[in-house]
Parts: sequence; structure tokens; C-alpha cells
Amino acid sequence: MSNKLVLFYSRTGTTKQTAEMLANILDCDIAEIVSKKKFRGPIGWLSAGRTAMAEKDVNIVEPEITPENYELVILCSPVWASRTAPPAKTWLSQNYVKCSKLVYLLTFGGSGDNKAFEQLERIGGKAAATISFSDKERKDQLWAGKLKEFADKL
Repeated sequence: MSNKLVLFYSRTGTTKQTAEMLANILDCDIAEIVSKKKFRGPIGWLSAGRTAMAEKDVNIVEPEITPENYELVILCSPVWASRTAPPAKTWLSQNYVKCSKLVYLLTFGGSGDNKAFEQLERIGGKAAATISFSDKERKDQLWAGKLKEFADKL
């Protein structure tokens, strides 16, 4: 077992792809946070934004991992309405005390990540490191080198 864990929530697959690449680079464990509430399609997209803006918790299926067994937990989430996706936020609010050291990784397509990082640090405390990837970076293929450079520092 690795001393690092990449833990992610992904609605569309973008964050999942990034988390899988990071776990591969780090050669570490990976686990997915699954929301019991499905945010699919246009209605799901609207519901996702409303839930995120209200900073509500949602019911999740707890990943079968023990955060205490890892020196470093890298929480990966998309940004919805300038906030962390509710399933990732829910996991963090229920488990941050079990984590020795946290790193936050965000993916976003809209206005940015500042409020989401602030929200994560308000809930889980100051991160050991943070990184984010915009859709533009991903389309321009800039993110792979940036992710590798970030991983090397962890």
C-alpha cells in the first residue's frame, strides 16, 4: 500500500481522468467518491449548480478506504458554480479530521477556482499544496506537464 491516496469525485469524467493520471504518476492508491444523488443531463447540471451554491452536503457512498492509513490524501473535485462539487465537499467535511495531510486538486470550466479553494480550506484546513486545471489548459494539452511537475513536488 502506498502512503499517498488520490481520492476523486467526477460527474463528467474530466476530474476522473486527471485523478487517474496523477495516481499513475505517483504510483499510489486511488478511490472514487460516489454520489447517491445523480447529477446527469441538463436537469442534473442545474441541480448540481444549485446544490453547490447552497453548499449543501449530499448522500455519498463512502469509499472503502481508511484515510488514517495515508500520509497524504489528494482530494480531486470539479468546480461547480465557483464551489467544490458537493460529493467531494461532503466527504471532506466528514473525514478531514482523519487525514494527516491534504492536497486539493480542482478542475473547472467556468470562472475559476478561488472560491472553491477557500471553501475547501474553510472545511478541511490549510492544504499542503493546491493545483487546478481549466478546460482551456486541458484542451491545449498544457495540463499533463503541469500535473507531472506538481506530482514531483509531492
